[in-house]
Amino acid sequence: MGRANLTKMLKTSAILTLWLPFFAAADSCRPELHGDIEISADSVIIEKNNNRFRIEPNGNLYVDVHRVKLNDAQKASLTAYSKTVRNDLPFIGRSLSEELHNSWMALDGVIAAELGDSSALRGELGDFHQHLQRQVMASLYSPDRSPYLKHKALEMAVQEIEASVPQLIATVSSRGLMDIATLSAGESNKMQFISRKMATLQNRISDEVRVQQNRTQGLRQDVCTRLSQWQEQEAEISSLIPALSGWKTVTVTKY
Repeated sequence: MGRANLTKMLKTSAILTLWLPFFAAADSCRPELHGDIEISADSVIIEKNNNRFRIEPNGNLYVDVHRVKLNDAQKASLTAYSKTVRNDLPFIGRSLSEELHNSWMALDGVIAAELGDSSALRGELGDFHQHLQRQVMASLYSPDRSPYLKHKALEMAVQEIEASVPQLIATVSSRGLMDIATLSAGESNKMQFISRKMATLQNRISDEVRVQQNRTQGLRQDVCTRLSQWQEQEAEISSLIPALSGWKTVTVTKY
């Protein structure tokens, strides 16, 4: 029964660790990305369908190396869009990394309090947290740490994480039981101690999950709102500039 309880708890905590801060999908929407976006100096560079678009702060547009002739209204729409992306992309990358770290620290604190600072379970989940952070950095930053959204890398990272969950659950289940078994040394009724400790750990983790969900709800909705604005501005650009007809880097589906 103890192993089943721990497995159930770990499924809950793994879902939190993976999905709560990682992609910031709000409860009412889900974004889908279609292109890579890089912030280089003050310009926004977008790579999509083997084309390279560069938008300068003044609204000038280059497709590969060719400058597109634009009127004032078209330049104004690109200037507004460039400003939005240059503000939002660093915010999204920084916020996802911070929220991933904060959520992990909260869960780690529960595990340390219940199983001890040297818990093997802490080590296993700590390693997984570092893996997630590396995935976030590789998907949202270039090697020089400038904001660079690589949508395929982010998609592949999410797929990899999904595939690793069953193995992660099995591994940390055994580690958690080992920690509790070690703590039961000297107890007159070890089975009762293990059962109570498991229940306490499960309840505390479940409570922390709810706290983290509530804490990050505002940020998740904020990211969704920002990406929805990208979608609206891209639709306006497509209607104003024939060369960019049907062009978009994000689709936000609302529920």
